[in-house]
Amino acid sequence: MTDGSDSSLYAHLYQWSARMTTIALEMVIPALIGIWLDRLLGTVALLTVLGIFFGMALGFWQLLKIAREASNVGTNIGVDKSSDTGDNGQSSGV
Repeated sequence: MTDGSDSSLYAHLYQWSARMTTIALEMVIPALIGIWLDRLLGTVALLTVLGIFFGMALGFWQLLKIAREASNVGTNIGVDKSSDTGDNGQSSGV
């Protein structure tokens, strides 16, 4: 592999790890806010449960959004999409 493809692969992997971290935080933070509000208001796990459901819905919505983008673009990790392909899709390199 050349240095350019390594950096491109690492950039792509970094992008995916950032997406997955965002989804995890979107699922956890509403539950934590619900716990905090339950303690503040003296309610018994009502807002925690609502936070869990809201966080899961938000996380799944984000997953569907990412999946829809990936299916529209047709991106795959490790697929070489260089511009040296001909009209028939075969590589013209020697």
